[in-house]
Amino acid sequence: MGSLALGLPLYVFPRPFARLAELSGDDTFIYELGGAAMIGYAVALGLGVRDGAWSPSRFVILGTYAFVAIAFLAGFVSFASNQISGLVVIVSLWAVVSAWAVAQILVAHRGAVAGPRDVAMWVMVILALATLSAAVFGLGPQAPAPFAALMGYKGTDEYVYRLAGAACFGYAVTGIQELRSLHWDDMRLPNVMAIVFNGLAFLASAFEILAGRTTLLVFLVALAAGFFTVAIGAIIARRGR
Repeated sequence: MGSLALGLPLYVFPRPFARLAELSGDDTFIYELGGAAMIGYAVALGLGVRDGAWSPSRFVILGTYAFVAIAFLAGFVSFASNQISGLVVIVSLWAVVSAWAVAQILVAHRGAVAGPRDVAMWVMVILALATLSAAVFGLGPQAPAPFAALMGYKGTDEYVYRLAGAACFGYAVTGIQELRSLHWDDMRLPNVMAIVFNGLAFLASAFEILAGRTTLLVFLVALAAGFFTVAIGAIIARRGR
């Protein structure tokens, strides 16, 4: 639930959250993208807990581990550069606890075998593109200054950039595992996670465009998230066929 507790205010109330966390609040679109990604984890993990089955949840859990591990590294970079705040401390502690707990779950269930490949070729192509996109938007913000300059932002809150990137990169890890499996039961929850993320990201980009705050990043997200929302919706509706 930590991803929901952090992701929801980042997405819905970015400016009040920035004031509460003593951040600049300059680049709120980055907050919203990070929040959208975190909400996606919360929805997929919640459905996985409800179903109580390991196989449909395992790729989401692995992606969560990648997210919290990189989130911890983001905190470590902030500590090393003396950019310490309450948010950095709290999220870093949460990342350590979550990484340990998720690692125990993964180790306890190691050796799970995927079922037969049963998804269509077009699904594999969409998934590969989505995985590549998540990797780019996950790794790029780990270098906040050049990424922000390229995308048309100030890059003031470097920790938020790294945290949002960590959340995005977890989707890339999940996507890689899906491509290795290509079994629909393994892919169902990751696709739910992805459609939540992309749908919310598209809405955030649409609001930015309507408010006259169009940047290169807003344009790219509107195109990519809009496309993947429709494509992943088709994948879910057709159950990968």
